[in-house]
Amino acid sequence: MKALFKITILLALVLPSLVNQVQANELSTEKEFTSRERSNWNAENIKISSHGEIEFNNDYTDVINISDNGYLKISMVSFGMRRKLYFRSYHGKLDKLYYEGHKQVDFEPKGREWMEEILPQVVRNSGLDLKNRVNKVYEKGGIDAFLSELEETDSDYFKSQMVHFLLDNNELKKKEKEKLLEELPANIDSDYELSQIYKRHNSIFVEDDTLSKEFFSSLNQVSSDYELSQILSSVFINNTLNDSSFEFFISAMDNIDSDYEKSNLIKLAISKGKNSGVKLDLILNNVKDIDSDYEKGVIINTVINEDLFDSVNIDKIIELSSEVSSDYESAKIMKKMLKHDMITPKNKEQFKEMMNNLSSDYSYKEILKAFLEYDKLGDDNFEFMMEASDKITSSYELGQFYKMVLNKEGLSTKQQLILIEKASNIDSNYEYASFLIEATHKLDLDNEKIQNALIDATQNIDSEYDYGKVMKAIYSHKRD
Repeated sequence: MKALFKITILLALVLPSLVNQVQANELSTEKEFTSRERSNWNAENIKISSHGEIEFNNDYTDVINISDNGYLKISMVSFGMRRKLYFRSYHGKLDKLYYEGHKQVDFEPKGREWMEEILPQVVRNSGLDLKNRVNKVYEKGGIDAFLSELEETDSDYFKSQMVHFLLDNNELKKKEKEKLLEELPANIDSDYELSQIYKRHNSIFVEDDTLSKEFFSSLNQVSSDYELSQILSSVFINNTLNDSSFEFFISAMDNIDSDYEKSNLIKLAISKGKNSGVKLDLILNNVKDIDSDYEKGVIINTVINEDLFDSVNIDKIIELSSEVSSDYESAKIMKKMLKHDMITPKNKEQFKEMMNNLSSDYSYKEILKAFLEYDKLGDDNFEFMMEASDKITSSYELGQFYKMVLNKEGLSTKQQLILIEKASNIDSNYEYASFLIEATHKLDLDNEKIQNALIDATQNIDSEYDYGKVMKAIYSHKRD
């Protein structure tokens, strides 16, 4: 008979509570539960419907009371045979009726025999008297009896409800909690139902180091990245994790394959946590396992925005950023680092290595552009930009950058001369000439050294037309 209840739920309908007009303010409920199992050679169907408060004996083999005007109907079709039990209460009298097909048969003995056979399974797998049954089982036999009852229940939904009732209404001992954590994942297949339990009750497990370890280990059985992420988010939000539990929390992330779900957890741990340097380092170590450049970038930018960096984890941020292959995401990170004054004479070479990983001349130029207003490198800032500009191969982007430098106020004579010299890296006659012409308007041509440097620079122009335009600009300034 038990095999009958290893079934697929087709319908489980619980209607809203209704006000009983006979008994003022007393709530009653109607429930209907239908399930069916099919094979090549037979079809089995069981339907349960009820109304009112139903009281069973201790072993759930008999109905001993139903609230007035209430009822319980159990009907089953098996191997072509239809049987039905009907319990009804009216004016304090409980009737027990038994049918085979459409014919009523005496309840004694055949109806009672079938009732005692089927009723425990009906109760177990329909959720009838669930709260009372859980409390009775636990009070009688402790956690072992509860787990046995859980194993006998087929529906993951009702199993999860049993666990909710157990934990909501009973104070379990530590050993009982350990046993529950050990057995729970094996008894509930649904990641969703497991998630509902863990999200609602995680606080009673993570408060103790031993239980915390068991709790996070049991999460290995949750295969859904989404549900596991939801559980861990709930744990982090609802509890203050000590160092030990925090390590378990971080380790549990290893079971999440989804970059999106893992990234959300890491961002949560960064932005909502009060993290020591050690904790932050543990968090950032997980970033390496994320393949998505976008998600990596979001996490790194979150760390920067929260001002959680120090001299040690700036190096970690630079290291992680070097693993971002997207020029767009890398450039966003580097701009953010400059905005937060993270580049110092101490780490400028590491930062330059990050820049060298960029393949886009445009992105590279944009980073150098950000350096134009950066002052944390002091006197080295200009030299750093000029040296770094050697990496740009596009004549257009290089010309654009050097023109931006021309507009920077306060360039010394030495810096102006360096800029003119560096401009010779521009291969295009047009772009080179365009830069030199603009230089005649921006640089100090009253200074003979600068004027001579510009004249010397024209010797690198192969185009007679472009050469003529530059010389005209220079001598026009001299006449002025």
